Amino acid sequence: MGINTASLSGISFFVSADSIQNLWPTFGQQDIAKIYVDASTPEGAVTAFYTYLKARRMEEGFNLLSKAYLQKTNFEEWTNRFKDILDVQIYGTRMEDERRNIVFLKFSTSNWVNGERQEHYYAGTWQTVLEDGVYKMYRSNIKEVIDPDWSWFYEI
Repeated sequence: MGINTASLSGISFFVSADSIQNLWPTFGQQDIAKIYVDASTPEGAVTAFYTYLKARRMEEGFNLLSKAYLQKTNFEEWTNRFKDILDVQIYGTRMEDERRNIVFLKFSTSNWVNGERQEHYYAGTWQTVLEDGVYKMYRSNIKEVIDPDWSWFYEI
């Protein structure tokens, strides 16, 4: 018997009931670490978006999509795009075009494909738009980078 600890985008994580029973006495009342993000800048919004994907906080990530972007998708379709993603790692962001609120970023995903973990690397831009006091994801131009060399991870 197990406990489903997370079930989003087609991936479920289970912990055995015995493990929970054995560990229960060690659980404390201490504060749980919280994720703080700041979408008040274009760069902050892009970082927040991928941080939410990493933490599997899909609703918060979905809420950072612009009204124009949401005309092309809904929550179920959008979350299904991430069903095989185990992890997201941001390597860096920088403003590409301040006038048009375009942010350049590099990131990777760890995906579960046919019973094996695969790493994928990406680089590109997100154009953001200010809506309701926060910047939201408007349009992306992100491409997969095949076999990046070591310098790719350090140069933003």
